[in-house]
Amino acid sequence: MRVLLTSAFIALLPMTSLAQDGSIKLPEGNFGNYDPTLSAKEAVLANWEMAASGIRAGAVLGGQVVDLADKGASYQKLSGQAEFALKTMVSRYNAAGWLFHHTPEATLLDDATLTSLVAVSAAKCAEACEGPAQDIRETFADATLQLSDATEAARAEILSRQEGRDADLLAEQLGMIAGYLESGAWAEDLVLTEYGMDAAVVADRLVGALSMWRNIEPYVGLTDPEVDNAINAASTNLLRTLRRDTRGLESLPADSPVLADLNVAAATLGAEFRRASALFVS
Repeated sequence: MRVLLTSAFIALLPMTSLAQDGSIKLPEGNFGNYDPTLSAKEAVLANWEMAASGIRAGAVLGGQVVDLADKGASYQKLSGQAEFALKTMVSRYNAAGWLFHHTPEATLLDDATLTSLVAVSAAKCAEACEGPAQDIRETFADATLQLSDATEAARAEILSRQEGRDADLLAEQLGMIAGYLESGAWAEDLVLTEYGMDAAVVADRLVGALSMWRNIEPYVGLTDPEVDNAINAASTNLLRTLRRDTRGLESLPADSPVLADLNVAAATLGAEFRRASALFVS
């Protein structure tokens, strides 16, 4: 989403945000919503917070499924809640793919648990459902634990950056987005192909990475409007390609022409993000 840099908006921006000042502290609270008065550091940390909060939302919903099972809910009620929770758990986890790509030591939602989540949520049972209900409980318990660990890893990244300089943090995050888009990692490990979810997973990963742009775009726009415009144009092209080419698709094999087009569009955008990152390197 493009942020219009009007004169009034520029007046609101803290002009010291790109100075070599390491004294800016992380304010208390969560920063998932864009605020034009954020310093550059706060804007970067808001992006980490948005990713961490998204993963945590999945963990919370997964925990609710476990609690419902422990209270002896009927299979129909439990299955309905599992299906509802699954959407958030999978989409928010995939949206944070850029984070996991750059923090390989973080706990991930393993492939077996991920596929089991989808399988048990889609299963049907009309009678003698104690076994399927237990499968839901165990799978969601495992996934909730893994997502909780992933949340803690994301929050640790926030804490580790509290003393960083604004310009350094901007350069790092822009470079992270660039590296993720250029790597093609957003199209790897598509383990939900048999459930027809490849396109949805890729969309969540790409859109999740691009959502980082909203908070930090103003600082790029103030520094170099041409780079800002180039990122917006390349972002629009990637999203248009994603929407047009994946409509109705259930699988994206590695040799797919659609995936080839997406790789070109993503790499082009990644190169623009890398140009933006270079603007803030000392």
